[in-house]
Amino acid sequence: MQTNTLKTNLLALLLSVTYSLAAMGLLLVSSWFIAAASVMGSSLNYMLPAVIIRALALIRIASGYAALLVGHSGFFKSLQTKRMALFATSLNNLSLLEQVKNSAQVETMSTTTEQQAALWIAWVNQNAAMFITLLLLNISIYLLIPGHLIYVLCVTFAFVLVYGQLIVFGLKQAVKIAKQKERFVTEFDDKLHSSPLWHLQTEFLDNHTLQKNSQFASTSQLLNAQQTQQKAIFYGQLCLQLFAILALYLLFTQYAGAASQNALFILVPMLLLSINDWLGKLLQSQSGLVDFMQAKQDGAEKALVNTVDKQAQQQAQQQAQSSPPQITRHSQAIHALSLKKVTACSVQRLPISIEINHAGCYLFEGSSGAGKSSLLKAIAGLQPFQGDISFNQQSIVQQFGKLHERIVYCGQSAPVLDGSLAENLSLGHEIEQDALQQVLNDVNLSYLGALTQWLGSGGRQLSGGERQRLNLARALLFKPDVVLIDEPFEALDNHNIALMVELINQLSKSCIVLIASHIVPQALTLNQRIDIENERVFSEENGSEEKCYG
Repeated sequence: MQTNTLKTNLLALLLSVTYSLAAMGLLLVSSWFIAAASVMGSSLNYMLPAVIIRALALIRIASGYAALLVGHSGFFKSLQTKRMALFATSLNNLSLLEQVKNSAQVETMSTTTEQQAALWIAWVNQNAAMFITLLLLNISIYLLIPGHLIYVLCVTFAFVLVYGQLIVFGLKQAVKIAKQKERFVTEFDDKLHSSPLWHLQTEFLDNHTLQKNSQFASTSQLLNAQQTQQKAIFYGQLCLQLFAILALYLLFTQYAGAASQNALFILVPMLLLSINDWLGKLLQSQSGLVDFMQAKQDGAEKALVNTVDKQAQQQAQQQAQSSPPQITRHSQAIHALSLKKVTACSVQRLPISIEINHAGCYLFEGSSGAGKSSLLKAIAGLQPFQGDISFNQQSIVQQFGKLHERIVYCGQSAPVLDGSLAENLSLGHEIEQDALQQVLNDVNLSYLGALTQWLGSGGRQLSGGERQRLNLARALLFKPDVVLIDEPFEALDNHNIALMVELINQLSKSCIVLIASHIVPQALTLNQRIDIENERVFSEENGSEEKCYG
């Protein structure tokens, strides 16, 4: 993938160079043609210059659009590579896995990876193309009108000087902007978190104080830092333009009267007069480099960690005690599950002990906050717990941080990615199209259309029931032995509840299905009901009742 991305970026660079050379050639040939027409009159052969000008215009247009197309293709490939790498890292790091559940962390990760992936299209292509063009331009002036080369060299030197200073200043400014952004986000979050107390301020503060406190000091500082960077670019362009005007004045002073004798004389003045159009704009691209350096400095993983609540960080450190646990995977089939004196959260009243020895549907029931979801996460290895959790009569012992390939956890929220239906199902794994289509039929989602159907932002929006069935479809693709489903009937209407019940009943014929729910449809076929608040296991098979705590 990285090799293909590099090839795409290099092709985009080649097209950008072609675009810049065609644009510069169009400027020079057009200028010469106008000057030659005024000097030579009717004796000039108009056909050849006109053909060259049209050809350069077509090359400029074609290479420009092609550079954008290929450049964005490289951008998306690079973005995919970076995000998949970060996704793989989060799968093997439970701390990161917990962090990316929050939309704020996902937004931070999205912005950071975009800024890093956009380096080629936002900065490298433009700068490399223009420097190559500038080098060839100096060579052309040397060959055509060597007497004017000194003026072009002076402007080139001035540009390189301004360019270098802007890069140094921009990189320093990137550090300030990053700090101001972090401070702004912190103040903004603190302000939002204190929203329940806003109404109390009116009793103690006058309007002037309220107006003063409602403004974030970091906002103006962040804006000032960003405006300072833009001002530096503006003054750099101004210096470049003034230097070009000075060079133009000296040129006309030295070669007064020569303009009417040689049509090539017009080339350097045209270059100097239009310097901000073909060279000054390059200074604007420095913001792309600044964004990249800022993102590189933070890093996607570092940005995620920095945005996590401090209390959550402390809890994660206490749980892990050292480095975050790495997920390990096993492939042994599971046909039995045992919980012995398991406590998964502080609200759980007593440790729970149960034995499950065959496929079926088993329900953890209890009121909201009783600890049902925590038990499911503990069984999946996603949450610390006390006690013993094992599979297949102690042959596999579960620990916090271990993830079994044949155990699938379906959380309460069923996220929908901004991508195709196939991408939402496979989640980065290579799965055959026939298998994807079959699982859509199994969960009654085949009506969504082709696997290329776009979901999420700018695409089809899924209802709550469709999201839950999509979540279950993802689980089915990995052919699990144990399926853990958290609140599958929450916020669903009767029709969607009936569909979910039908799917779970079918699934429980071949798998151990554990459900945490305070909603229990009558049509749901249960083997056991484990009431974690009233210390009882009710067997639906023989009507027996026993204690589940020990």
